[in-house]
Amino acid sequence: MSDESPIIGIDLGTTNSVAAWFRAGELRFLENALGQALTPSAVAVDPRTRSLVVGRTAKDILAGSPHLGAAAFKRSIGSDRQYAVGERRLGAVDLSAYVLDEIRGDAERALGGPVTRCVVTVPAYFNDAQRSATKQAAETAGFRVERVLNEPTAAAIAYGLDRREESCTFLVFDLGGGTFDVCVMELFEGMLAVKSVAGDSQLGGEDFTGRLAELGCERAGVSAARMRDEDPPAWALLYRRAELLKRQLSSWPAGELTVPPTAGQLTTATEVQVTAVEAEAAFATLVDRLLGPCRTALRGANLTPAELSEVILVGGATRMPCVRRFALQTLGREPLASIDPDLVVAQGAAIQAALCAEDAAVSDIVVTDVASHSLGVDTARRIATRQVGGFFSPIIHRNTVIPTSRTELFDPVREGQTEIVFGVYEGDSRRVEENTRIGELRVKGLPPERPTVAVTFTYDLNGILEVEVKVVATGKTVSEVFRRDGTRPSAAELDRAAARIRQLKADPRQRPRFRDLLARADLLWKDVADHRREMLSSAIDQLEAAMATRTPQAMDEAYRSLLAVCERIDGGERW
Repeated sequence: MSDESPIIGIDLGTTNSVAAWFRAGELRFLENALGQALTPSAVAVDPRTRSLVVGRTAKDILAGSPHLGAAAFKRSIGSDRQYAVGERRLGAVDLSAYVLDEIRGDAERALGGPVTRCVVTVPAYFNDAQRSATKQAAETAGFRVERVLNEPTAAAIAYGLDRREESCTFLVFDLGGGTFDVCVMELFEGMLAVKSVAGDSQLGGEDFTGRLAELGCERAGVSAARMRDEDPPAWALLYRRAELLKRQLSSWPAGELTVPPTAGQLTTATEVQVTAVEAEAAFATLVDRLLGPCRTALRGANLTPAELSEVILVGGATRMPCVRRFALQTLGREPLASIDPDLVVAQGAAIQAALCAEDAAVSDIVVTDVASHSLGVDTARRIATRQVGGFFSPIIHRNTVIPTSRTELFDPVREGQTEIVFGVYEGDSRRVEENTRIGELRVKGLPPERPTVAVTFTYDLNGILEVEVKVVATGKTVSEVFRRDGTRPSAAELDRAAARIRQLKADPRQRPRFRDLLARADLLWKDVADHRREMLSSAIDQLEAAMATRTPQAMDEAYRSLLAVCERIDGGERW
């Protein structure tokens, strides 16, 4: 697999999926064979050829023969649910892999060569099982996944919020075809960080379409539940028509919905009139469900709507006027919606892909994520009178903001021990055998006295982990670089990773903003009254401790605390 293969960004959606490529400052959406950027996330058996088809063709087949395929399977990814696709039974991972393989083929036709690397997006509230399943689907389709990116982060990148000079806090309101995702993010010192996440994995535009179809049944005197159970083809056809009407009512005051004949209930097709006002009344209970995740996300970030700098709308379902009104009224500001909500996530994913490829046009973008699992080493513990091995000692804990570099000190188990072998593991179980082994690092020649070693884990956004073991007394250092999946990076990857890792491991005290603030604080300490020195010293100590951990979030919080104290002193505030 060549490292020269383009890295594309993919928004794997519940209803539609999109791929894009960003290079040298230019964005390109990779169209499918029909010349469209959106590929329906649907898989079906072609009744003529008995082969599996994907996209628009599959969606059209499902409208008349729902038993021949599946759609909206993203809602169950990471679970054991199986879908009937003709005579086959397929899970969400396999179905997603078919969609991603179709996208890969379209990308290769558009770019004129092999495409084997990607950044793929997921809702921010996806758990580890859902994220792993999404990555597995992409790998099954022939991709090497450079990064699994949160959809709200992708949207923020697309809108260029990462390039603002001033700090800001914003909310991403993402209502797609099948999922609702609310994410509060913060931009500080050029770094994007997730503050709070909430959502509903069973709420999206598909539910609004279904409610409109149910309204049509009510008007025609038909039981929607009975049609779904007893006449799936009739329901699929009605659902397709309701989807078209939903789009029409976003722009027009009224429209028609034709309810098809259905076994035992309706002998002829019946046309019913539906106004936009009536549709919104039917949608009311669904709109009400949007409120809870918005409140939860704001509460998790300890913010009120008035404290938000921006609100971003993402997802095709945000085109509905009732949804936009809800966002405006609930969040108290006109949302940003200048980028096509169906394409904005793929656009951000493409820019992130360019960052993974080290495109000079995006070299100044800084995005943080969190470690989905802890990373650490195997150690022994004294239990009663015995040393018992096989325990997991995390160095980078789960949910630590990355990129990061962390160090822990360890001593040999036995006196006179001249060699230590560290097993490197990923996971969150107390015992190492229940975690995933990544590799090992062997250190020889320990001194008989003061044999303490410092183990440093440096982990970047591209899944590259450097493990460095340094003998404190002698300065002898041994290091190894791994991917999280345990494979060795190529020589080219190692060269690129080395520069990133050196930057991560650099002493934070050398960074201008920390260096300058500490110098300012030291100068103030010499001049302030005694009763102020204690608070100033505490703030300085807090920043020093945070820099020792090299945790970006802790350093940022401590920086702001010390800056606030300095500003109060310089401003002559009485306290």
